[in-house]
Amino acid sequence: MIERVLALALLAASGVYVANAWMLPMGTAARPGAGSYPLAVGVFGGIVALAWVVLALRRAPAAPDLESAAVLPAERRDAAAGRRVAITAGLLIAFCWLLPLAGYPIAAFLFVALLLRGLNAGWAPAALIALLTAAVSHYAFGTLLGVPLPAGALFG
Repeated sequence: MIERVLALALLAASGVYVANAWMLPMGTAARPGAGSYPLAVGVFGGIVALAWVVLALRRAPAAPDLESAAVLPAERRDAAAGRRVAITAGLLIAFCWLLPLAGYPIAAFLFVALLLRGLNAGWAPAALIALLTAAVSHYAFGTLLGVPLPAGALFG
């Protein structure tokens, strides 16, 4: 039941976000306006929320199963969650520190690879996803949108 309520709330929030983004100037494809990116984010969020709503409504409500509800004791779950938060926070700090030194592609690759590895992904999938993420984001922002990304003091 809570999943359905959250999914519907996210869908409603996405709708409000899109409605507000729609009021901003859109510009053209060659010169996007202030509303282009927020509108794209809102539409994407709405699509994800709509998919979640459909899945939540199709899924039968789960009956509470007290034996399998807690696979890990509460202390171990809390420790694992705290570990993931610490890894993410530490990697964000390292990314900010490394960005001006090594440049965007290397910092983005290392951030994504180590984050995925810290979240228990294998080295090969983490490296592949990190490489694709760094390359696609660098191309999209640096080349297509013309955003000046740091080249890094080591290479610039």
